[in-house]
Amino acid sequence: MLTRLAASAVAAVALAACGGTSDPPGPRPTTFGGNRPVTLQVPEPLEDGKLYPLVLLLHGYGANAFVQQSYFGMKDLAPNGDALVLAPDGTPDSSNRQFWNADGFCCDFEGRKPDDVGYLGGMIDDVMAAYPVDPARVLAIGHSNGAWMSYRMACERSDVFTDVIALAGNTAAVPCEPPQPVHILHLHGTADDTVPYTEANVDAWAAKDGCTGARAATGELDLDTALAGAETRMSSTAGCPAGGAVDLWRIEGAGHVPNLSPQFRPAVWSWFLDHPRP
Repeated sequence: MLTRLAASAVAAVALAACGGTSDPPGPRPTTFGGNRPVTLQVPEPLEDGKLYPLVLLLHGYGANAFVQQSYFGMKDLAPNGDALVLAPDGTPDSSNRQFWNADGFCCDFEGRKPDDVGYLGGMIDDVMAAYPVDPARVLAIGHSNGAWMSYRMACERSDVFTDVIALAGNTAAVPCEPPQPVHILHLHGTADDTVPYTEANVDAWAAKDGCTGARAATGELDLDTALAGAETRMSSTAGCPAGGAVDLWRIEGAGHVPNLSPQFRPAVWSWFLDHPRP
């Protein structure tokens, strides 16, 4: 039984409701999160009339936001004008390893019980009230403990999160009946000895989203530079409702921290843009 994830794992209100483009009065805030402040990464300048995807990027246990964003190759999202980005840090434990309280299993090992659902959800609400966010494209993406937390946010806040991209984590072990379907992309290395590979996450979310068909192969990718060839097997679940695609990218032979290739960032970003909420 896993007791700790590897510490080295790389690890306007109307606007939010209906996707309007009118600006809120006064200057926009740039820092969110109250006593755990996070600087929102904002494209400069914001284009008049444009709605932007919003990305919540969550690090793994023992990592941090800077390392995680670099690992995913996503430091250019805001500078390139692609998205608004929140990359917060979790709560430090007694060993100064930052974590997200996703569920009883991962990763509040010392019982500190931070309300990360409220913290992250509150930031998302505040950003959506202040910035021109596209309500059809709100993404939680994370690795390991960050993947766990991304799934938790899909469970608790399917009203705002439209997509989850989860690498090397498990779905949160909490009661979870999201009122709206959420697009899911699960990536996992089959040789992961920290969070063992399983397809149970994909099966669980296919059921939650109301998918009725089986998974079928859709292609291959080379996502791990340490492995020869196109080692990643892509598959998609059939019979899913609009807004609730459930896909699996199985990285054959990869461990808990794959050596992500230059194909990773464009591949997952393209998947996200191809899966808006209707």
